[in-house]
Amino acid sequence: MRSLTPIRHRRAFTLIELLVVIAIIAILISLLLPAVQQAREAARRTQCKNNLKQLGLALHNYHDSHTGFAPGWVDQNLSAAANWGWSVYLLPAMEQENMYRQLEVGTIHLSVALDSVTHQRLMATPLSMFRCPSDTGPGLNIRNTLLSSAGTQQATATSNYVAANGGGDWTYDGLMDGSFGRNSHVKFRDYSDGTSNTIMVGERAWELQLPGAAGKDQCNAATIYGVTSNSGVHAQRTTMAKGLFGMNQTGPDNTVSPVVPICARSFSSRHSSGAQFLLADGSVRFVSENIQRDQNGTNGNYVWQNLLNKADGYVIGEY
Repeated sequence: MRSLTPIRHRRAFTLIELLVVIAIIAILISLLLPAVQQAREAARRTQCKNNLKQLGLALHNYHDSHTGFAPGWVDQNLSAAANWGWSVYLLPAMEQENMYRQLEVGTIHLSVALDSVTHQRLMATPLSMFRCPSDTGPGLNIRNTLLSSAGTQQATATSNYVAANGGGDWTYDGLMDGSFGRNSHVKFRDYSDGTSNTIMVGERAWELQLPGAAGKDQCNAATIYGVTSNSGVHAQRTTMAKGLFGMNQTGPDNTVSPVVPICARSFSSRHSSGAQFLLADGSVRFVSENIQRDQNGTNGNYVWQNLLNKADGYVIGEY
C-alpha cells in the first residue's frame, strides 16, 4: 500500500546565491574597515595629544619649582659621554617619583648609571607617557644609544617626544633660539615672541615611508634619558630636534658627517599630514607638514622656523 505521507523537499542555497552573499559581506567589510581604522587613529591621536599636555603640565610645574624650564641636557662630564636630558627631570611631576629617585639623578651622572645593571634595567623600562600610540617603534631604542663612562653603548627606553633646540641648525647652548640646549635654564620672560607662538616639544617617529614605496627612512625617535656625547661631539638628536628642515621631510642630511636621514634630526610623526606640538603656554596644536618654511637654510622670516624660536622678533603668520 502506497504511503500517504507527503514528500518534503529540503531547501538550500545554490552556489550562485552563496557567492553573492560572500561578495556582499566583502563589500560591507571594505566599506567599514577604513572607518574603523580612522576611529582607531583618532583615538591614538587623542592619546598622543594628552601625552603632550602632560609634558606641558610637568614643564610648567618644573618652572614653578625651579624658576625656569628644565635644561635640554646638563653637561656633567665635559661632553665625554652621555648626560641627563630634559625628560628625566620631569619624571617626579609625571607620577614617576620612584623612578627618579632610584635612578639617583641628582647624585650620579647618566654615564655612570649606564654602567650599573640595576640602573640600566630601570632605563630600559618602556614608559607609555613618552610614546605616541600611532608610532610603530620598539620600546627599547636600539638606534639612539647612549655612551657610558666605561665606553659601552647602551639602549634605553624609546621616546617619541623631542624638545625644540631652535629654528635653524643646532645651537650649542640654545639660549637665544629654542627652548632647550646645553645647561639651559629658560624662563617665561625669555619668550619675547610670546609663549603661545613658540613650540617647546614635538613628535618624532621611528620610521617614515619614503615616496613611491621605495623603503623607509630611519628617524630613530628619541630617548627619554639624555644626550650622548663622544670626545666633545654632542648627539643632540637623541632628545632634541632642530628646525633647519621641514616636518616629515625625508632624504639625507648632508650638513653633517656621517650623513644620516633628515628625519633623525627633525620633527616627524605617523599621523597623516603633520604632527602634534606642545607650545610654551601649555597648549597642544596639530601643525600641517605643509607649513611655510625656509627651503634654502637661510633661516629668515618663515612661519615654521619662527615657531621654533622664542625671541627672533618675527610676527607669526597663519598656520
